[in-house]
Amino acid sequence: MAIQAPTTQRDQGLAFAAFLAIAGIGAYWYFLWSPTSERLALVQARIDSLTVLNETAKREIARGTTAKTKAEAEEYGRMLALMRTLVPVQNEVAALIDQLSTTARRSGLDLGGLAAPTIINGDVFDTYKYKVTVTGSYHRLTEFLTGVGQMARIVAPTNVQFTATKRPANTLRATPGEYMLDASFEVQTYVAKSRGGP
Repeated sequence: MAIQAPTTQRDQGLAFAAFLAIAGIGAYWYFLWSPTSERLALVQARIDSLTVLNETAKREIARGTTAKTKAEAEEYGRMLALMRTLVPVQNEVAALIDQLSTTARRSGLDLGGLAAPTIINGDVFDTYKYKVTVTGSYHRLTEFLTGVGQMARIVAPTNVQFTATKRPANTLRATPGEYMLDASFEVQTYVAKSRGGP
């Protein structure tokens, strides 16, 4: 059966109204409903994924994982504080000199000198080398070197050389029968590179 074109003015008006209604529905679907439904589908997918993550977090909290994570964070904080003591982010020359002289006095030695540091730049930390000379008996020198190795920060004595002292005996704190030596060596320590803050 063939479709006939409307012949009366009333039928033509109704056909035009029907056309406008169909065009309006098509425009609504194309411009409003379709993009909005896509956005709603994306939002719903995001809500679903967040819901899954929240449920997982609730299960983890119920199992006590939060306490474990907090304990691990505190442990890492303590380890970081220790690392900053061993390899500080700034050069503490005055404190290091004071520690060396205190260690020498405890061992009964005369600190002969401490030369300015040689600095070797590195990627993660810089190496500082100080030349040190002390005078005392062999046993006191080894006690001093042990004390240097036990300092709070990483300090390593290197290139140790012992020679018989040429200093007069009356200027030294020696007990009778002690053979006095001059020890010269380098003390090597490290300073971490600062990365935007301590």
